[in-house]
Amino acid sequence: MPEIPERLRSALADRYRLERQVGQGGMATVYLAEDLKHNRRVALKVLRPELAAALGHERFVREIEIAAQLQHPHILPLFDSGEADGFLYYVMPFVDGESLRERLTREGQVPITEAVRILREVVDALAHAHANGVVHRDIKPDNVMLSGRHAVVTDFGVAKAVSAAGSDKLTTVGMALGTPTYMSPEQAMGETNLDQRADIYSVGALAYELFTGHPPFEKATPQQLLSAHVLEKPEPPTTRRPELSPALSGLVMRCLEKEKEQRWQTAEEMLEPLELAGTPSGGITPTFTRPLPATTKPQPAKRWLGIGVAAALAIAAAGAWFLFGRAGGGGSGRIEQVAVLPFQDLSGKDKVFVDAMHDALIGALVRKQVVGVVSRNEVMRFRDGGGTTADIAKALHADAVMETTVFRDGDRMRINAQLVEPVSLRYLWSQTYERDVKDVLAAQREIVDAIAADVAGTLGGKAVAARSPEEPAP
Repeated sequence: MPEIPERLRSALADRYRLERQVGQGGMATVYLAEDLKHNRRVALKVLRPELAAALGHERFVREIEIAAQLQHPHILPLFDSGEADGFLYYVMPFVDGESLRERLTREGQVPITEAVRILREVVDALAHAHANGVVHRDIKPDNVMLSGRHAVVTDFGVAKAVSAAGSDKLTTVGMALGTPTYMSPEQAMGETNLDQRADIYSVGALAYELFTGHPPFEKATPQQLLSAHVLEKPEPPTTRRPELSPALSGLVMRCLEKEKEQRWQTAEEMLEPLELAGTPSGGITPTFTRPLPATTKPQPAKRWLGIGVAAALAIAAAGAWFLFGRAGGGGSGRIEQVAVLPFQDLSGKDKVFVDAMHDALIGALVRKQVVGVVSRNEVMRFRDGGGTTADIAKALHADAVMETTVFRDGDRMRINAQLVEPVSLRYLWSQTYERDVKDVLAAQREIVDAIAADVAGTLGGKAVAARSPEEPAP
């Protein structure tokens, strides 16, 4: 069991008694703790030091307090947040519950009636959050807790705080909001001005897996997943689960439209069709019903009159030890060798430009002399994939893998570059560059120089001479 840092234990000793580490994700570490003032067990989440440094205490606390105003039976509440000796933390209820990810891993497909109920509760939580101006940005099975018969969505607090307080600094510390398997096309393309429709796409990806046992896209690398979200259309869920009603399949596919204008525009808009899809005519027994006035749009408060008592009991039992998934593990050593994988041309228009820029970037990184760089001939073996990110990194003796996508619309080109630790798939660095490419050579030189400088600045440290993949690591 990982040891609790003594400095953290001492910093929180007057408020919380830390018992043990119970989880670790891409952005934070979760501890089981005792709230000394209220004599209760809680899940205390501590942001990673590099992320805490980038966000800053005052703005983080201010923004997470805004998210703390969310009060809903299917949103895990925020008890407390603050700073202690440089650590940024926040506190939620703790129960030995089960995440939807654990349920899917154990069972695969969820019974349709139960899946509809879980999905409706997740969508209802999103409707409340969106109405209060909070976009989650990382909806996935790991962030849905199951307590008894009810679902509770977690991590609204950190999603709001990180996106609002650190959107201009996240890439400098290697953090990227969102998970590739469930990420909307606009997130995959690096857009930062996201609205509730990004969550709707993600909840569609979650629903797809809930009903079929598989996410809409299954690829070997995060880069391939992001490309699929932008370019590929998933098979209808009924292809994988024929007994699913056409209404439910159509509801999910509308969530997964590439153009956000073609999706459901709000989570609230999804609720009534989701209930109708759960009626006998949809092939499913309804989970519950509510009267709908003929001409009046139902209000959130009215929607909960029929289930207020049950929901209140559910939230009292909601748990959070699995707050942020299990992204940690491995990859804790120094980054001494980087593999720059062949760029992926998403628009299919710029093969020559993309290949030339890939070649130039390898050369630019070598000249920086910050880390070793795998030779171009070696990485070109993986132009068409050839395994997972971990497999490729192992074959190339690389401590980190750089993945880049290029998309052009007219004279505007957008380049998304990211440096990935291959064991945990945690982003070490990520950045988006957008340029006018009328002058192709000038644009290439500017982009390559910018990427090389950003990567070198992020990795820093002692210069390491480049070596071939066949040479053992020092």
